[in-house]
Amino acid sequence: MTRIFLTCYFILFLAPVAQAKPTVSRDPVGDVTQPHFQATGLPINNRAQTDRAMHADLSTSTDVAWILPIRSSRLSPGSVKPRSLSMPGLQPFFLVGDDPQSLAWLRQRAAELKEMGAAGLAVEVADNDALARIRAAAPDITILPVNGNDIATRLQIEHYPVLITASSLEQ
Repeated sequence: MTRIFLTCYFILFLAPVAQAKPTVSRDPVGDVTQPHFQATGLPINNRAQTDRAMHADLSTSTDVAWILPIRSSRLSPGSVKPRSLSMPGLQPFFLVGDDPQSLAWLRQRAAELKEMGAAGLAVEVADNDALARIRAAAPDITILPVNGNDIATRLQIEHYPVLITASSLEQ
C-alpha cells in the first residue's frame, strides 16, 4: 500500500516537470485570426482607419414614413436670440419644422447653408408631404426627421428655425 502511495506521489510530483511547454503558433507577417475568418466566408477589412470621419448618405433613404410624425415637445416656431457658442469641431446643422416660418427661413438661407455644409434636422414633421415640402425648400441639403428635445435641452433653446455652428447659435 505504501509503495502505491509513493508511486502516485512521485507521478504527481513529477507531472508538471514532465509536461511539454505550451507552444504558441503565430504568423509573424499576418494576423493570426485571418485564416479563421477566411474559413467563415466573412469579408475581412485589412485597410487601416483614416483620420477622416466616414458619413453615411442618409438623404437617399426614401422610406421614412415609419418614423413620422416627429414631434419635439420642447421646441416650437419662434424667434431665437443669437449667442456665442464654443464647440470646436462641431459641424454646422440647423433645426426646422414644417411651419411657414421655417420654410421661408430655409428658402432664404438655402445657398448659405449648402455652402457651409450644414445638415438639416426636421424637428416637427407631420407626414411625408410635410417632409417633402421641407426638403423642396432646400433641395441640395440633407434634411432628416429627428426628435429635437435632447438638442433643445442641451443647447437651452426653445424655438426654431435655428442654425447651430461651432461658434454661434443664430436665426
